Amino acid sequence: MSNLVSFEQHNACAAAIDIGSKKIFVSCDGITVKSYDTFTFSYRKCIEDLRSQQVKNVCMEATGVYWIALHELLEQAGFCVCLVNPKEVKQVKGRKTDVADACWMQKMFSAGLVRQSYIPAGRLKELRMLMREREDIISMGSSYVNKMQKALELMNIKLTEVISQITGVSGIRMIEAILRGERDGKVLLSLCHKSIKDKKADEVLMALEGNYNESWLFLLEQNLKLWKIHEQQILIVDQRMEVLLSFLEQGSSFVAPVHKEKPVRHHKPMIKDLNQKLLNIYGVDAGCLPGVTNYSMLKLLGETGTDLSRFPTEKHYVSWCGLSPGHNQSGSRSRKAKMKNSSRVGQIFREIAQSLLNSKHIAIGTFIRRIRTRKGPAIAIKAGARKIAIAFYNLLTKGTAYLEQGAAKYEQQLKQREQQYLLKLATKHNLKLVEI
Repeated sequence: MSNLVSFEQHNACAAAIDIGSKKIFVSCDGITVKSYDTFTFSYRKCIEDLRSQQVKNVCMEATGVYWIALHELLEQAGFCVCLVNPKEVKQVKGRKTDVADACWMQKMFSAGLVRQSYIPAGRLKELRMLMREREDIISMGSSYVNKMQKALELMNIKLTEVISQITGVSGIRMIEAILRGERDGKVLLSLCHKSIKDKKADEVLMALEGNYNESWLFLLEQNLKLWKIHEQQILIVDQRMEVLLSFLEQGSSFVAPVHKEKPVRHHKPMIKDLNQKLLNIYGVDAGCLPGVTNYSMLKLLGETGTDLSRFPTEKHYVSWCGLSPGHNQSGSRSRKAKMKNSSRVGQIFREIAQSLLNSKHIAIGTFIRRIRTRKGPAIAIKAGARKIAIAFYNLLTKGTAYLEQGAAKYEQQLKQREQQYLLKLATKHNLKLVEI
């Protein structure tokens, strides 16, 4: 490989590590490669060898979860570690071995041709890990909710058709009463929230008239217990995150809230004074951003941190989020390309945009619906998420608050733009517009 490829050197004293489950392969010059086992003792021996060769910068691939332990040991030893996406260093054909990969990565890293992935430091790294664990627990718990719905459906109890969610307060109360042996619909209805009793009393009574079966009731009880275990684990994770937020909040100045706190409908974190903690950590009030709640700000804190200065412009940040418009043109033809949702941050902004899709008073919601009629829902949500990401970037880097103009004013601007376009066409063709 040294005879085939030669790059200009930008990173001196650099090494590259190709990581596997049993072996790691280290190259310090792009020619020779040394292998080590993946035990902690072997990692420490690798670090000693890197120091003996006066290596200061280390590049490594983000392979599964195998890189995390070595990455932490290298950082503790004082090395400047660059973590890269494997897709970016495996685009050249002909390299089929880990040895060749290590040599190739060392040459690319020395030439400054790889991009460093963002890895949060200190408490933020632990916060990101806990947030992802919380999302995994919610996802696993949802499977038991589906099984509870299946058990109810098999007994033809149509609660899922008349109430928004069976895991709400009213739904859980009725299910627990059914498992205790209660079959009177009026008694079960009395356990519901006042709004359900006022608006859906007759529907709930008809939905509770089912074919009760002991086997399905047993499965319903088991899945309810497992779902409650997952809910308890979420509370434990929330308690740990509350401690981490208290550490991150230390040394920050108090920021008074300017905007009203938005409600979190699903899976609200049980963290005391979460809104004030986030205000102090971020240093700005994100309540001006449409659709952004404390829960979404908490997830963004773990994924991006509070310092976005590593992105020179808003376009760099949007591109990193995977929300840039696709340009798939070859000559004069535009090719269809499949959208990739690889960025967790981009997915957070997509979820926020999805929540604005049916909003009647927010301008971005009107914008998403307008794009949806021409491009489809996927592109429309991506375009709306891009606008929210830009507003988030400007708020954190420049302190520029997002000003909501409202759907009515946005539609008025569209109308004026169309009228100006028609006037321009009429002038071009020597015609005159007449209002009806």
